[in-house]
Amino acid sequence: MVLKSLEIQGFKSFPDKTKIQFGQGLTAVVGPNGSGKSNISDAVRWVMGEQSTKNLRGSKMEDVIFTGTKARRSQGFAEVSLVIDNSDKTLEIDSDEVVITRKYYRSGESEYMINRTNVRLKDINELFMDTGLGRDGYAMVGQGRIAEIVQSKSDERREIFEEAAGISKYRYRKNEAERKLSSAEENLLRLMDILSELEERVEPLRQQSEKARRFLELSEEKKTLEISVWVQNLSRANASLKDQQDKMLARRMAQEEIEQQVEQIEAQIQSVYTQMQQCLVEIDELRRKREETDQKAADLNAQIAVCRNNLTHNAQNQSRVQGEIGNFGHSGEELAEETKRKTNALESLSAELSQTDGQLNEKEQELLDLSEQAAEFSEAAQQLGQEVNGLLVEQSQNQLHILQGQGQLEEAQRRLFENYQTITGKENDLSASKQELLEALSLMKNLDERTESLKNALGGYQLKLSSREKRCSEAAQKVNQLELQVKEKQQNAKLLEDLERNMEGFAFSVKAVLRQGKHGILSGILGTVSQLLNVQKEYSTAIEVALGGMLQNIVVETEQNAKSAIHFLKQENAGRATFLPLTSIKGSRLNTASFEETDGFISLASDLVQFEPRYQGIVDSMLGRIVIVEDLDTAVLIARKNGYKFKIVTLDGQVVNAGGSMSGGSLKGRSQGILSRKTEIEKLRAQAQELEGKIFTASKDLQALEQEKNGLQAKMTAIQSELQTVHEDRIRAEGEEKRLSLLLEQEEALLASMKEEQQDLENRIRQMQEQLSIWKERSGQIEQELSDVRQKLAGMQGEHSDADEARKRLSESLQGLRLKRLELQKDIESTKNSLAELNLRDQVAQQQLEELKRQLEDYRREDSQIREQIAMLEQETDDCKNQGEALEQQVAEQMQHRNVLEGETTKLRQEERTVSAQKESVVQDIARLEERVATVQKEYDSIINKLWEEYQLTKSEADQSAEPIEDLAGAERELQSLRGKIRALGSVNVAAIEEYKEVSERYEFLSGQLKDVEKSKAELTRLIGELTGKMQEIFDSSFHQINHHFQRIFVELFGGGRAELKLTDPEHVLESGIEIFVEPPGKIIKNLSLLSGGEQAFVAIAIYFAILKVRPAPFCILDEIEAALDDVNVSKYAEYLRLMSDNTQFIMITHRRGTMEEADVLYGVTMQEEGVSKLLRLDVSEVEQKLGKLEA
Repeated sequence: MVLKSLEIQGFKSFPDKTKIQFGQGLTAVVGPNGSGKSNISDAVRWVMGEQSTKNLRGSKMEDVIFTGTKARRSQGFAEVSLVIDNSDKTLEIDSDEVVITRKYYRSGESEYMINRTNVRLKDINELFMDTGLGRDGYAMVGQGRIAEIVQSKSDERREIFEEAAGISKYRYRKNEAERKLSSAEENLLRLMDILSELEERVEPLRQQSEKARRFLELSEEKKTLEISVWVQNLSRANASLKDQQDKMLARRMAQEEIEQQVEQIEAQIQSVYTQMQQCLVEIDELRRKREETDQKAADLNAQIAVCRNNLTHNAQNQSRVQGEIGNFGHSGEELAEETKRKTNALESLSAELSQTDGQLNEKEQELLDLSEQAAEFSEAAQQLGQEVNGLLVEQSQNQLHILQGQGQLEEAQRRLFENYQTITGKENDLSASKQELLEALSLMKNLDERTESLKNALGGYQLKLSSREKRCSEAAQKVNQLELQVKEKQQNAKLLEDLERNMEGFAFSVKAVLRQGKHGILSGILGTVSQLLNVQKEYSTAIEVALGGMLQNIVVETEQNAKSAIHFLKQENAGRATFLPLTSIKGSRLNTASFEETDGFISLASDLVQFEPRYQGIVDSMLGRIVIVEDLDTAVLIARKNGYKFKIVTLDGQVVNAGGSMSGGSLKGRSQGILSRKTEIEKLRAQAQELEGKIFTASKDLQALEQEKNGLQAKMTAIQSELQTVHEDRIRAEGEEKRLSLLLEQEEALLASMKEEQQDLENRIRQMQEQLSIWKERSGQIEQELSDVRQKLAGMQGEHSDADEARKRLSESLQGLRLKRLELQKDIESTKNSLAELNLRDQVAQQQLEELKRQLEDYRREDSQIREQIAMLEQETDDCKNQGEALEQQVAEQMQHRNVLEGETTKLRQEERTVSAQKESVVQDIARLEERVATVQKEYDSIINKLWEEYQLTKSEADQSAEPIEDLAGAERELQSLRGKIRALGSVNVAAIEEYKEVSERYEFLSGQLKDVEKSKAELTRLIGELTGKMQEIFDSSFHQINHHFQRIFVELFGGGRAELKLTDPEHVLESGIEIFVEPPGKIIKNLSLLSGGEQAFVAIAIYFAILKVRPAPFCILDEIEAALDDVNVSKYAEYLRLMSDNTQFIMITHRRGTMEEADVLYGVTMQEEGVSKLLRLDVSEVEQKLGKLEA
């Protein structure tokens, strides 16, 4: 294995890409102080994985990047590549040439590569292990570090000897095995602790699980049975509800029919009353006509009596006239006496006539008053009849209200009694529940006191444990989070690497062209746009959206290359692709001066990507006229101001296109873009590596914390066990308390509701009683009013009969008075006539005689006329009598009709009372049916609510779940039994089933894990033993060889003396320190510190050469290790290097002439430009050949 070359770019003082070629033999690097010679050895050390900035002569890793000068800008990264000839396969890589590369960015991201393939730092360390080039190897000796071999303590010298002995790989494997063994022991301890804890939990959980399973079985049986019972009850309630509703519908129809009957009866009663009133009116009219007929008959009889009286008077007058005629000859004395007598009679008759006229006027006035009273009576009788009808209707309604009220009152009193009995039972249940609650609270109080006592006992330990547990939890959480993060980063990186390797996201045509270009079939294929551009993460979304499908455009050298590729795609039928020839694509850039100062403006898209300068035209053509801004508002503002002439993209991928159209929305779920995929892979790998280091540190901290925590937990186990028992008892007691509290609350609510219902019932009963009293009182008042009105009506009818009789008597009396008046008038007239006659008798006797004869004739003629008049009057009288009898007959008929109507009214009233009683019965039936319907509906709704509250089931779902029940009572008993069994189980932890399953599975799994860990521990112990034995054997052999060569080389270099290497603990060679004993010629040295600096360096060089004798390194880089030697010893040092250069390639950084003279190749390092190192190569053999030719 030979170091072929070293390539440096951006590393410390080498900003430009610099390549140093190395050949066999000795290569010397020379130059003035500060020219950057040691930066070459630092570059080799850095590329091979050095992590210590102190060893690299810096304060932070960023210091390795070229920081810039006044004339040059600083670099963004440092990159070093080491090219090794591996044709002898020293390195376990199947390649004749191995290129080790490390690249570091100012952002802190770092890359390691072997043959341009990304690897881990660990891979590089393992690659060089046991070659002398490893992390603790001896192939690179830094400036001033050679003397440390001598100056170090004995146990610190082991590293270089172990590397020389070739046991580093074994040491590494042993350390790994010990670390795994330690981890296994920790895991074993942790598993044992967990298993111990799980063993304590498994049995109680098993019991709880069995109890819970029993509970679930019983609950499932209860659920099925309860649902079935409820569904059966629902069906029964539904049927009952339907039956009651049918009955209620029938009763309502009956009620409607009865109400129609009542209405018909009331209409009939009203019709009869109307007919009765009509009868009364007709009777009054007939009676009035009868009175008129009787009055007419009386007048006719009076006229007949007058006529008959006239006949009598005529007869008397005729007799008188005849007597006068016969006695015409009486004397004047008798005439005078007669005249006197007649005058006296006339006076008496006049007085009597006056008295008769007074009596007649009185009688006529009385008759007029009686006629007016009869008219008033007819009107009053009609009003009283209407009043009776109204009172009867009101009495009927009032009686109906009374019957309804009595029925409702009886039902309310029944419900009040039942409610009172229920309240009494509930109060007893409430008292029992309160007593149980007090007992539960007392138990909880005792448990709380016991818990407090135990907690006080645990207080001291808990204060310590809580802190340790918190820190341990945080540490474990940190480790878990870190492990998850590492796994996530590695998985994501692997996924992205697979995508990148398989060119996922690229079109088939693009893949085909790239493969042909990679194999050299197609020339000029430079790659896709996405492969040639680099972009910072913050701008990746915007650039990917801006480029869109152009990311897969293929960049080629010339148009001919593009045509060849297109021909290939066409020939292979591999699809289409877009090609961008460098020779033809010339882009333009948008002038942003007008909106550069706008808030939110970032830059042109072409300025946000990194690329090689020759792709400038390509980038400008794609991105030179696309503007990147912060947000959509800024994009719209800039687009509007510039007339929508160019495309604008926001950081989150929203687009305002040229012309004004807009594209955008959510990018949620968007996969990793092909542009940023490579950068993301490197970032993920670096993050994963950093996280692994953090995991190692966090795991050590976690181990220490868990050991401390376990010690505290062991002391607390007994107390915690008892506390757990008390806690479980407390939970059960608390559950019982909650159950009792809830039950008590429900019972109190139910009791309050029932009491409220009782109060409502009492109020309703009181109101109904008061209303019933009002109705009854009103009924009595109506009866009294009816009685009064009827009595008044009867009295009026009696008075009317008396008035009729009085009218008759008065008519008869008036008729008599009228006859008497007529008679008196006739008598007066007769007397006057007699007086006149007597007066005239003397005057005209003859004339009187003749007159008497004429009067007699007149009387006779008048008698004839009177008789005719009497006959006519008698005929009219008979007609009036017949008419009166007919009217009387009509009155009797009307009275009989009225009596018939009164009978019908009585019958209708009786029928109305019967129908009202039927209606009241129907109303009571409807009320009872409504109560039953409400009760059944309440039961139905209660079951529906319980179905939903208990099992979240609807009626249809319950019907599907229910099973048929033949014996409902038996099912109820079985359900009560199940409830009793469930109550007997007490407090049940349903979660214990799953918890027991998890704990038992975890217990079994951890038991298996425990066996695996114990097996792994045994295997690791065996492996460590084997490695230790092998390491002892190899180290012991190598150490003796090194000691042997050291003794010889020391004598050769010092020109005599004696030297020896000894183990401080030969029994334990792998842990033993290494002491150096030297005696230069003529000196006795008891302590190495007594040696001069040059002597110490020379001793260390002797040891170094002894190591190289035993295990030659492929190449060594020696940075001024001979600086402390004098010129003679420098020559010896250089000569010895020459002797050893057959097996080892030496690169020497030196100022010493003797070393330079032995070199085959010289590299001169200068700083022609301030801060920038340049190299000049001088091949000594070529110079010697040229000088030899010149001399010749």
